[in-house]
Amino acid sequence: MIRVVTSLVLVAGLSGCAVAYTIVNSESKLDRLSGSMTKAQVVNEIGEPDKVLRDDGRVVVWEYRLNTRKQWLYELSLCPVSILIGGCIFYPFTNWVAEHEREHPVHLILVNDELCVWGPPLALLQKRKGCIERGLSAGRDGILTGQTRELYPVTTGYGPITSATVDQFQPMAVMPFADSPGSPGSGARLSAIVTALLLDLDVSLVERARLEQVFDEQVVRLKHADDTDALRVGRIAGAKAIVVGEIQQWEKDSHDQAAKVALALRMIDVETGQLLFGGEGHSNDPITGTPETLARLIAHRILTKFGVRAGLLGTGRIGVRWDAAERFGSRVYVVQEITVGSPAHKAGLKFGDIILSCNGVTIASAQTERQAKRACNVDAGQTLSLDVLRDNQRLRLQVLADLRPGL
Repeated sequence: MIRVVTSLVLVAGLSGCAVAYTIVNSESKLDRLSGSMTKAQVVNEIGEPDKVLRDDGRVVVWEYRLNTRKQWLYELSLCPVSILIGGCIFYPFTNWVAEHEREHPVHLILVNDELCVWGPPLALLQKRKGCIERGLSAGRDGILTGQTRELYPVTTGYGPITSATVDQFQPMAVMPFADSPGSPGSGARLSAIVTALLLDLDVSLVERARLEQVFDEQVVRLKHADDTDALRVGRIAGAKAIVVGEIQQWEKDSHDQAAKVALALRMIDVETGQLLFGGEGHSNDPITGTPETLARLIAHRILTKFGVRAGLLGTGRIGVRWDAAERFGSRVYVVQEITVGSPAHKAGLKFGDIILSCNGVTIASAQTERQAKRACNVDAGQTLSLDVLRDNQRLRLQVLADLRPGL
C-alpha cells in the first residue's frame, strides 16, 4: 500500500513540475534520427514539426521546439514552487522564471523527402548549403541518379497562351539571345539551351539553318537583332511565333566556384506582336556550379511553367526519365533514370522497366516520344497508374505525383 501511495505521489509530483514533459520533449529524441530516414520515418520517430519553414517540393525545412537534455533536473529542483502555483497548468513555469532554460529551436532539412541534416539553426548555416547542393545518387551504371546539385533560383512565368491556342503558334523560331555585358557568346549558349528544352516539349521549331539564311538575305545581324528585325525574320522564315530574350547577368567567381545568372525570355506572335508568354529568373545568391548549368536550370523552370500553361505538361512530377528504344521488333519506352526519393522511386519503379501504359492508355502505339509522355502527364496530388514489364513479368504500380519544382 505504501508503495502504491508513493508511486501516485511521485507521478503527480512529476506531472505537476512538468518533469515528464521535459523528458518526452527533450532533444535527446534526436538520437533516433539517421541520415537515411524518409519524411514519414522522421515523423514516426519524433512526431510532427512545430513549424514548417520551407516546403518547395524538393527541400523541406522543419522546426521543432525542444528542451535541453537535462532540463528535467532543473524542473525537478523547482518542483515545490511549481506545484504550489499550478505546475503544468502554467507550464513551462521555469521558462519564464529562468529565460535561459526556454525551449530552443532545432531545424531538420529534408531533400527529396530524405533527411539530410539536423541541429540548431546557427550550426546549420554552412551545412544547409551543402545539404541542398549535394548530389543524391545510389547504385551503379546510372540505375538511380539524382541531380548533380539541387539549385533553387527564383523564376516567374506568365502569358495568355493556353492548351487551346498553343498549336496555332507553331512552328516557333528561337532567335539569338542578347549577351550579358562582358560575357560574349552567353546569349548563343542560352538560345541553344532554350531550343533543346522546347524540342523536349515537342514544340515545332524552324530549323536553325533556315533562320541563318533569312538573316543573311535580310542583311540583319544574327546577333543582337532587335524585336522588330526578329519579328520580320520570323515571318519570312515561316514561324508563327518567335522566342527572344536577353541575359542580364552571367558571372562566375573562380575562387569559390559560384555562379550568378539572371535572364528573361519572351514568346511573341509574329503577326500581331502580342506577348504570348514571358518569363524571367535569377539567382538571389551565388550558387555552386557554372553559369551555363545555372542558366539551363532557370530556363528549364521558366519553360516548365510554359509547358503547364500550354497543356504540354501536367503539374505533377514523378521523378523518372524514360527514352524510346527498340525491343521485340517495336518501339518501347524504357526507364533510364529515377530520382532517389521521388514518387516513382517510392512506388518501386526500377531502372530498365518498360512502360506499357499510363492510366490504362497504351503508349507503345504513340507516333512520337513526346506523345507517349504526354499520355502520362499527371497533376500534383493525382495518382498515375503505370503498367510496366520487368523480367517478362507485367506489374502495375501506383505513383502519387508531387508538385513540379518551381511551380
